[in-house]
Amino acid sequence: MLANIKKTFSPMPILLSNAREGAQAGWNVFLVGLLALAVGLGSVFSEMIPLIPYIIVKIIIGLNAPEGYTFDMNGEDLIIVQLFAKAAPIIVLMLYVKFAEKRSIRTMGFVREHAVTDYLIGMVTAFAMFSACVGICVATGSMTFEGSTLDGKYLTLALIFVGFIIQGASEETVCRGFMMTSFGSKGGAVAGMLLNSLLFGALHLLNSGVTVLSILNVILFGVFMSVLVLKLNSIWMACAIHTVWNFVQGNFFGILVSGNQFGPSVFRFESVSGKELFNGGGFGMEGGLVTSVILALAIVIVLLMKPRQPKEAANG
Repeated sequence: MLANIKKTFSPMPILLSNAREGAQAGWNVFLVGLLALAVGLGSVFSEMIPLIPYIIVKIIIGLNAPEGYTFDMNGEDLIIVQLFAKAAPIIVLMLYVKFAEKRSIRTMGFVREHAVTDYLIGMVTAFAMFSACVGICVATGSMTFEGSTLDGKYLTLALIFVGFIIQGASEETVCRGFMMTSFGSKGGAVAGMLLNSLLFGALHLLNSGVTVLSILNVILFGVFMSVLVLKLNSIWMACAIHTVWNFVQGNFFGILVSGNQFGPSVFRFESVSGKELFNGGGFGMEGGLVTSVILALAIVIVLLMKPRQPKEAANG
């Protein structure tokens, strides 16, 4: 089992080894890291391209609406548009990798082999993990069941789920598919894992209800996803886990997602005041110690897995 842990990082995982064939092969590792950070962060801002016009139209409608109209910048329609706008970073980074780094998007983990199976397993895994978090919090009295906020909004719920499919894939593409493979192919697996996980944590610093523990948990989630991608040489299971983790958290159990509310939910669970250390308080369950334990266990389990040997060629 210890040999499987060692093989996660040394020799270099196949995914990172394949990514070394790009245009940055002869570059200095420091320069590669800076460029990866700049391009990765830049791609995040690209989601504003489809989002800003929608916000402008929404403002114009609000200004010209009849008396009694409520202008809501946190409405469900805007939530859905925000989630769908997350497709922009995926497109930007795939084009960058293909034409600037001159490597296949398969070196980002988008392989055909096991794609459907990995995605389905990832969905089940995320549901089980987060259900365990909720179950522990309810059993310890740090969270209570309060009912439902669905109110028959099935179409809204379906659109939000599709949006989370895009959002989960987007954040995994930025951090694991691009940041980790681009920098890790030069600086090594550990460096690539740490850089992308720290960036992932930094992207949540301005979220509502943020605490030191919540950011540490977000970084832990990034480490979990990184190790999983390196073990499988595929990003699909990570995308699925990220999607279902967020959707189940916000729209099944009705808990804040990294400090944000995402519309109607099948159930609604409330954090008990005074037990924020366990339930995460205003950041949501991701800010609690229960999640820390679940994520730490998940990392250990994945580290003990035997690395997958892909059959699919990296180039082409």
